[in-house]
Amino acid sequence: MSWNIKDWMCGGYRAEREDGEMVFIYRRPSWGTGLCGARVFFELRCRGSLVGRISAEGSWRPQVLAQWLAEADRPLNESDLLEITAALKL
Repeated sequence: MSWNIKDWMCGGYRAEREDGEMVFIYRRPSWGTGLCGARVFFELRCRGSLVGRISAEGSWRPQVLAQWLAEADRPLNESDLLEITAALKL
């Protein structure tokens, strides 16, 4: 299924899937990597729980890192994380 990324207030985005599932994407400072100036960090939250993290290096050859952090009983999975990452166009 495809995800639609919409602008959202408070420094983040709202991703919505065709079946109505929503994920909120918040821009965050570095979470301990020591690369706060070189990367952009996002946290993905679904129903109040942290489900993933995305970081993107802002260089001439960008590298995107997506980490899945949720347990198995969520309506989302790793492929949803990859689709959201692609829809963000980092």
